[in-house]
Amino acid sequence: MRGYFSVQSAWRDRSAPLASARRDLFVLAIVIAAVVLLIWNGSAFFQRLSLAGSEMESGLKIAAVALTLNVALILFGWRRYVDLQHEAELRRDGEARAALIASTDGMTGLLNRKGFADDGEELRLSAQGRDQSLIIFSLQLNRFKAVNDRHGYDVGDAALRQIALELREIVGSEPLVARLAGDEFAVAFAAAAGDTEPADLLAERLLQAVTRPMEIDGRLVQVGAFLGIAESDPGEGQVPDFLRRADIALDRAKSTRSARPIWFDQGMERALIAHSEIEQGIRHGLEHGQFIPYFEAQVDLLTGNIVGFEVLARWDHPLSGPIEPSRFIPIAEEHGLIGRLSEQVILNALAQAVAWDPSIKISVNISPTQLTDSWLAQRIVRLLAETGFPAERLVVEITESSLFADLDLARTIVTSLKNQGIRLALDDFGTGFSSLAHLRALPFDVIKIDRSFVATLATDPESAAIVRAVATLAEALKVPVTVEGIEDATTHAAVAGFGCSVGQGWYFGKPISGDQVTAMLRSRHVAPSAHKLSAHTA
Repeated sequence: MRGYFSVQSAWRDRSAPLASARRDLFVLAIVIAAVVLLIWNGSAFFQRLSLAGSEMESGLKIAAVALTLNVALILFGWRRYVDLQHEAELRRDGEARAALIASTDGMTGLLNRKGFADDGEELRLSAQGRDQSLIIFSLQLNRFKAVNDRHGYDVGDAALRQIALELREIVGSEPLVARLAGDEFAVAFAAAAGDTEPADLLAERLLQAVTRPMEIDGRLVQVGAFLGIAESDPGEGQVPDFLRRADIALDRAKSTRSARPIWFDQGMERALIAHSEIEQGIRHGLEHGQFIPYFEAQVDLLTGNIVGFEVLARWDHPLSGPIEPSRFIPIAEEHGLIGRLSEQVILNALAQAVAWDPSIKISVNISPTQLTDSWLAQRIVRLLAETGFPAERLVVEITESSLFADLDLARTIVTSLKNQGIRLALDDFGTGFSSLAHLRALPFDVIKIDRSFVATLATDPESAAIVRAVATLAEALKVPVTVEGIEDATTHAAVAGFGCSVGQGWYFGKPISGDQVTAMLRSRHVAPSAHKLSAHTA
């Protein structure tokens, strides 16, 4: 509707002068015609006075009729003129209302996005003339959806109106306050260039006011909020540009869960551009098969033989070469691409590993996002069918943290996988809050101790105690333990002494491509020892 009103207002603004001119010409034409007729009939009347008898009487009748018509014509013209003036007033009132609706948020009475941009530009130019800067706040409520879900939309709307009143009361009458979208607000005001303290103080007050508990219809309602701040450049840019910068700062506050206002800086914009480029690159790479598996050896700590490989995703970028997963996995998860990416990597890994020694198992990681997919088990079974890879050689690793969202769904998925003969590993064991409960609730075949405990094994007695305790527990449960992050001989000897079954880490060699694994296994005919593997991949 905002676009409708803005277009209509613009059309009416352009047509109003033309319509006014037409009205004036119309009335003027009526008046001129009436005067001419009046003069002509008047002269005819006076000429008739010189006539005699019946001719004079006839002339008087004609003149009387003509004068009556002239008077009626003048009255009609005046009435029409008054009607046109009234119509013009109604149209002006309608245009004013349309302009108000086009620039105002109907629920809160604050400016909307269009009104904020228009009035903000006037404020920016005014501030620029006084050598001041325009400061823009971008504020978004947190957990507001929970208010709607729990109490209903009427309470949510009332909360928005109360928050709008709080914002207006705190900032005063001069700054601009707007509701940009459902739970997003903006504030703009002029301030001395480079003086950030007043803006910081005002932002803190706004956050405190918005996050205070509110009583609405007898219900206690409370929300959180994040706030980003941007300052205009002297003589450059427009309000939407600076609002976009404030939004970038707001996104940083949300991603870091900051309870304090965050100021925009150019590094944020560069990071956003890089983030966007990686996202687009991932989409392109998925279409062109650029995500490939690398394999990290898993070694029997007692014999030193390779017993399996963990699949690690790599981005084989045509310009940058192999890219580490830490650079693209979080972005793929954020944009819902991790499922496709994971399936592409697992499919390639299984297609290569199907020809390897049948005793070697392949471990693949499942992200928390994938574990919310009720069709995950079917997708993995389909990959096995497409590659001909035996289900009993596949190990699916699930992190503890991914189980928290929906334990019942996770139980359904892992049960389906187990029914197909697929083995399950509880990854990053010890980092969650209910590791033992997960061992009891879900049928895991392997426990993987998180590398954070292994990294400090030699220097932190508590880490050593945890690893020893987990190994003892696993032995009692008859569940083998795999240790991640073994980087040196000291750590290797320690975890082997604790009774851990399998280890992996750079002590045994860096991750390598599938072709390298194939060549290595073919050249040795048997699984090489740990020290030989390390020498081969160094």
